[in-house]
Amino acid sequence: MVSTLDYFLWAGIPYLTIAIFIVGLVLRFDRAPYGWTSKSSEILEKRLLGIGVLMFHYGFVFVFIGHLMGLIIPDWVYNQIGINDVQYHELSLYGGATAGLVSISGLIILIVRRLRNPRIRAISGIDDFYTLFLLLFVMSAGLANTIGFTLLIGPYEYRTTLGVYIRSLFMLQPQINLMAYAPLSYQVHVLLGLLFFASIPFTRLVHILSFPLPYLWRRYIVFRSLNSKIKRANK
Repeated sequence: MVSTLDYFLWAGIPYLTIAIFIVGLVLRFDRAPYGWTSKSSEILEKRLLGIGVLMFHYGFVFVFIGHLMGLIIPDWVYNQIGINDVQYHELSLYGGATAGLVSISGLIILIVRRLRNPRIRAISGIDDFYTLFLLLFVMSAGLANTIGFTLLIGPYEYRTTLGVYIRSLFMLQPQINLMAYAPLSYQVHVLLGLLFFASIPFTRLVHILSFPLPYLWRRYIVFRSLNSKIKRANK
């Protein structure tokens, strides 16, 4: 039986998250437009940053795509294109585990870099550590479901439970029972995911909404040394 707590967790909190997300973005853009970015510390340390950022971002992109495939696309679509349930869950396990491990490994590198480098640690604020550890918790919970739950208990058909629930939220008809009876580990992952979205307007996570599309067609920037400019001026 669905309880009052279930209504609060799976109807109240999701819609509150959406409200915070939208209002927070509007206020952030209106009051701090020049802060709509991720603070760079590349000038202080570059080697570990390059490794960690690439691993985290590439892994995160594939994790995000995997979530769209599992939660937004109904299961009958896969059956129509010839992908049965067994094949889908194998793809989800191996693809999701690989992307998750790569992304989390990059995230750990970034956390260690920020903690161990005294100069980077000195310019780090609470929001920096909050963002990194929130991402770590969210992705670790997801990876625990992808690998741990699947190997210990078996594949969980989240496409017909969590996926239907997510879509029902946008239709303003939340099917709370689908989340109320979902495994605890999946409930924790969803709640952490909601916290992630609610935090985006108030942290450096906001920069993920500003994909630099002009970089795809703008001219290359050519950097020349001062000596080369002097030589050309003397000719």
